[in-house]
Amino acid sequence: MKFSRNNLPAIVVSQYKEKMIDFVGRIKRAEISEDGKVASYMRIDYLDGSKSIWISKEGQSDYVHYCESFAQKRPCPHLGCAVAIADKASSKIELFALPKDPDELNAVIAAVPASEFEDVSDVFGIPVVAEEEEAPAAAAAPAPAVSKPSPAPVMPAKAKRSWKDGWGEIESFLLGQGIDRRLLVRISEKRKSVCDLVSSTQMSIDPVAPKTPYQGKVLERSLRHIIMGKSLLLVGDKGVGKDTLVNTISWVLGYPLYLQTGHKGYTAETVVGENMPTGNGLEVAFKHTAYATSVMNGGLAHFAELNMLLPDVTSVFHSVYDDNEQLSTPIGTVPRHAEHLFIGSINVGDHYGGVKALNAALKDRLAVLHLPYTSDFKLLVEKKSGLTDRHVLQWLEDIKNQIDLLYATEGAGDESRTVRGYIDAAIYLKEFGVNDQTKIEAIEDFVINKCEDREERFAVRNQLRMSVWKSLPKTKEEEDYENGAA
Repeated sequence: MKFSRNNLPAIVVSQYKEKMIDFVGRIKRAEISEDGKVASYMRIDYLDGSKSIWISKEGQSDYVHYCESFAQKRPCPHLGCAVAIADKASSKIELFALPKDPDELNAVIAAVPASEFEDVSDVFGIPVVAEEEEAPAAAAAPAPAVSKPSPAPVMPAKAKRSWKDGWGEIESFLLGQGIDRRLLVRISEKRKSVCDLVSSTQMSIDPVAPKTPYQGKVLERSLRHIIMGKSLLLVGDKGVGKDTLVNTISWVLGYPLYLQTGHKGYTAETVVGENMPTGNGLEVAFKHTAYATSVMNGGLAHFAELNMLLPDVTSVFHSVYDDNEQLSTPIGTVPRHAEHLFIGSINVGDHYGGVKALNAALKDRLAVLHLPYTSDFKLLVEKKSGLTDRHVLQWLEDIKNQIDLLYATEGAGDESRTVRGYIDAAIYLKEFGVNDQTKIEAIEDFVINKCEDREERFAVRNQLRMSVWKSLPKTKEEEDYENGAA
């Protein structure tokens, strides 16, 4: 191989420090003892499939790389990225080689066993991605054995979770949602912090991948706010995916999940805990709620139906989410954990009974996101239910559109406007087949009958009969009603 001297200008190197995340996929490092001296190897894998290796030993620092552009003496970004990586490592590439074919490069790489390399991508701001173990190269030259220090024992009292567990699946999902690699780095850093600092408790739910993760730009916006240290308020009608978004955030960032639901009986004190009988039944002890536990120990607290609380009750949250970062409890004040995340959610609309106008001071402390009604109903139902019959999916959407139209024009049928109901109906049809009887059973039991008011229920049935489901039979109750029976 012929070596040339590196004379890349400093300004170009500076530019590639900012841009290398767009080209570099993975960086690995190995240190090998050779004849009493340590040789350092840095392997760089690029997103376009190109590879290179940077070798530092005996005072010499060389970079070996092959790609089609180099082979044809055309410029490529790989050398600029490598020099920027070396500069970040407080070193310098002195010479670089351009092999005539990839086999020469592969032979150099294979000289160091893959098992000796350690992934150090995150040190250079490159998100660590999951990978399959590499098969040992047939031409690999045996490397001298190197003794390695034993890993430090894991302390059971502070068992850390590995942020890398499941990261490959999460990363693939996020990239599929159009999230760029710079934000991906910030997300991975946040996930590391959460997994390092937060452990599960008996009151929490471990983060797991939702069957169908939340999709859309609201997810990206939510993650940006969380990275900036903000807690969230999710606003939307039923069925827009508030719970799914919360579960997706928990999965992506590794937060143990704490659930609490608002109701009118809460006071500022009982939101955080109350006195409960102890095991012997003779004494009482103060027990914190799921919300308060997450504030103290870290984790994601989802406080659903937040607008069921009285405005003076929600004032308990104020000092937690302002500069004080303290939670007042009946037994003293506790500091907010560094990795506590609060997500409140509220249903909106005149048809929700018992809701209160949310305290403006609380809203000022949160990022408020209005969740859109799903733009692709059929895709959502298909993913959630596994039903793939395009005709049946279209039929379900037609029914949904007619009930939405009835609500918009006459204000009737709102309780049947339930996305969950359509998903349950689709699961039912997938399980038991699609015929006249199962279609009636699925739509009646999961959609139409959600309307408790008899006249509204009849209005829904009549709307469907006049439009997309002319064969929907009348029930005995409908016939009696039409014949004047009470």
